[in-house]
Amino acid sequence: SSRFGANNKWASFPAISGAWLISDENFMEGASWVNNLKLRAGFGVTGNQGIPNYQSLSTLSDGGVYPQNSVYYQTYGASRNPNPNLKWEEKHEMNLGIDYGFFQNRLNGSIDLYDRKTKDLLYNYTAQQPPFVRDAIFTNVGELENKGIEVLISGTPIRNENFEWGIDLTGSYQTNELTKLSNENFQANWLEFGGLPSPGNLGNAIRLEEGGSIGNFYGKRYAGLTDDGKWLFYKADGTTGTASEMNENDLSIIGNGVPKYMASLSNRFKYKNFDLTIFFRGKFGFDILNTKDMYFGNKKWLPNNLLKSAITKHNDIDDDPQYSDYYIEKGDFVKLDNVTLGYNVPVESKYIQKFRIYVSGRNLATFTDYSGIDPELQDTGFTTGIDGRDFYPRTKTWTLGLNIGF
Repeated sequence: SSRFGANNKWASFPAISGAWLISDENFMEGASWVNNLKLRAGFGVTGNQGIPNYQSLSTLSDGGVYPQNSVYYQTYGASRNPNPNLKWEEKHEMNLGIDYGFFQNRLNGSIDLYDRKTKDLLYNYTAQQPPFVRDAIFTNVGELENKGIEVLISGTPIRNENFEWGIDLTGSYQTNELTKLSNENFQANWLEFGGLPSPGNLGNAIRLEEGGSIGNFYGKRYAGLTDDGKWLFYKADGTTGTASEMNENDLSIIGNGVPKYMASLSNRFKYKNFDLTIFFRGKFGFDILNTKDMYFGNKKWLPNNLLKSAITKHNDIDDDPQYSDYYIEKGDFVKLDNVTLGYNVPVESKYIQKFRIYVSGRNLATFTDYSGIDPELQDTGFTTGIDGRDFYPRTKTWTLGLNIGF
C-alpha cells in the first residue's frame, strides 16, 4: 500500500482454520438425534489501510510572507512530519466455534468464542521538537483487545400440515480493553473525546486510558445540592465540594456507553396461506449521557424553551449545567423492531406464479427506562453513549405492499 512509509509498503496477513465434523465419527452412530455437530477453530491476521493519503510524507503548506526589495514573497514550509515507519494496523483474531443441528435439524445454531487483538493502532501523537519539525506525528503505538461470545439458536417448535412456528434467537457479549497507549518514543496519559456543547466550559465526556475500556464516561460524582440549589460533588477524599472546588483528581469513571450485551428474537408463524413475523432486538449493559436533560432540563436557561423535567424532576436545581453522573442513565432497551403480516393469495394462472399482499411496521415500540427520546445511539467509535442535543427521532413506518411473481 502506497499510503504507508518507505519501510512498510508491504505486509503479510496469514490465516489458518480447521474443523472437525464430530457427527460423522463412528462413535456418534448411536446418537440419531444429532444431525450435525462440528467443532471449528481459526486464527488470522488482517490489515487496515483505511487512512488518508500522504500521512507518511512531509507535505508542504503556505505560511506567511516576507518582504525583499519592497516585494512580498509567499513562504512555504513543512505541514507534516514524515514517518517512513508508518504501517498497517493489524488485527490478530482467534476463534473457537461449534455448529450444531439436532432432532432432524429442528434445533440448530452455533456458538463462537473470539479473542481479537488490534495492534499498532494509529493516532496523532505529540512529537518532540527537535528532532521533529512539527509538534505532532501520525504513528503506530496502541493496542486494543476485544473478547466475546456470540450465540445463535434457531428452532422450529411446531411444524404440521397447516401451522409452523419458527424461532431465531441471537445473543452476544463483549468486553474491550486498551492494553497499550504509549511506547518509549511517544507517550499519552489519556485521550479525551466527546466535547460537550456550549454554554459552559464542560470539557470532554469520555476518557480513554491504558488499562481502561472504550466508552468510559469520566467526570464528577453527584453528591446532592446546597440549600440554595447549587451543585455538590464528591471529592477524592470523600468530602463534598461545589463545582468551583473540584479539580482533576476528583474526577473518576462514572459509566460506560458501549453495550456489553446484544440480543434479538424473531418469531415466524405460518398458518395455511397466512404468515406473520415479529422481530425484537435489544442492547443491554451500557449507560447514556442525557445532554438534552442536562441543558434543557435546567431552569437557568429560562426564558428559553425547556423540558418539562426542569419543573417536575430538577426543580430544586438553581445552578448552571454541570456534567456529572447525575445525568448518566441506564440505556438498556428492547425494541419491537418489525411486524409483518402477509397473505399468499391462491392463483390459478399460467402467467402469475405468486401473488402476496402484506402490511409491515417498523420501529413500533421501545421498552426502556431511559428518559430521553431514544436509547438507541451510535455504539461504535469513541463517542458512543452521548445523546446529543441534535438527535432526530427515529420514525415509525407502516408499509402496505404487494409481491407478484411471473
